[in-house]
Amino acid sequence: MPMAGEQQAVVRNMTEAPQLVCAEIWGGNHAIDAPIRLPGIRGQVFSLPAAGGRGGDIHYVSICSSGLLSRFCLADVAGHGEPVAQVSQEIHRLLRQFMNHHDERRVLAGLNQRLQGTELERMTTAAAVSYLPPLRMLTVSYAGHPPAWFYSRAQGRWSRLRAETRRKGPIDLPLAVLREAAYSRRKLRVRPGDQLVLVTDGVLEAPSSDGVLYGDDRLDRLLDERAGEPIEGLVAAIIASLRAYTGDPQLGHDDVTVLAVEFQKGPPALGLGTLLRNRLFGWRRRRET
Repeated sequence: MPMAGEQQAVVRNMTEAPQLVCAEIWGGNHAIDAPIRLPGIRGQVFSLPAAGGRGGDIHYVSICSSGLLSRFCLADVAGHGEPVAQVSQEIHRLLRQFMNHHDERRVLAGLNQRLQGTELERMTTAAAVSYLPPLRMLTVSYAGHPPAWFYSRAQGRWSRLRAETRRKGPIDLPLAVLREAAYSRRKLRVRPGDQLVLVTDGVLEAPSSDGVLYGDDRLDRLLDERAGEPIEGLVAAIIASLRAYTGDPQLGHDDVTVLAVEFQKGPPALGLGTLLRNRLFGWRRRRET
C-alpha cells in the first residue's frame, strides 16, 4: 500500500493525464489532504488518524477497467490505531478485488461476507459510491454509514442522500455484523456543479470541551452557509470548524475523514469500440505488471 506522499503524487499524475483508464488512483488509511481527479469529478479528501500513522478510516478511489465507471468508498472500522489498521488493510485489498463490480451493493455484500468469521472480523461502516460520467448517473449504498450530504446546484440547497428500499429484513447493516445482510442503493442523475460530501463518525462525534458532540445539525448549518462554495474551500471549512469546536488542532479524539466531490461535465458517451479497447488496454497492463 502506498504511503501518503506517494498517494498524492499519483493523484497529481491523474490531473496531468486524465485519459488514464483501468487504475486504482489511490487508497489507504493514512493521513492525507489531497485533490481527487476522475472523469467528470473533482474533489478533495482529508483524513487524519487519531493515533498517527495508520488508522481505522479508509478512503479509496478507482476507475474500473472499462474506463467508464468511477468509484469512491469511505469506511470506518470500529476503534482506531495500529491494530485496527490491519483490518483496514484487508478491506482495502478487498475493495481492489471488487473494483470492477458495477453495482456497489454487490461490493458491500462481498465485503460483508468476506469479513465474517475471520480474525479480522470487526464492525465497519461504509459508503460506496459509483458514478457513470457519460450518463451523469450516481448511485450510493451504505453499510451503517452516515448518509452523504448532496448539494443540488439547480435548487441551491443541501439535503441528505439516503438509500431507498422496500425490502424487509436486515438491510444496510454495518459490515461484519450479519452474514445475511442486504444492501440498498440511491440512484439519481446529477448535473455539473452538484456536490457530494461524505464523512466518518470522527466528524459528527467530535466533542467540545464540555463533551457536546459536533453533530449532524452543526454540519448542516455550515454547509448551508457555504452553499455553492468550491469543494476545496468547503473541506477546509469543515476541518477548521472541527478544530475550533474541539479546541484541538490535531483532532486526536478519533480518526477524522472528509471526502467531498463536485460533478463536472464528463467525457461524451463512449462507443462499444472504445469500451472494448479500454478493457483490452487494461488487460494488457495487468499482464505487463
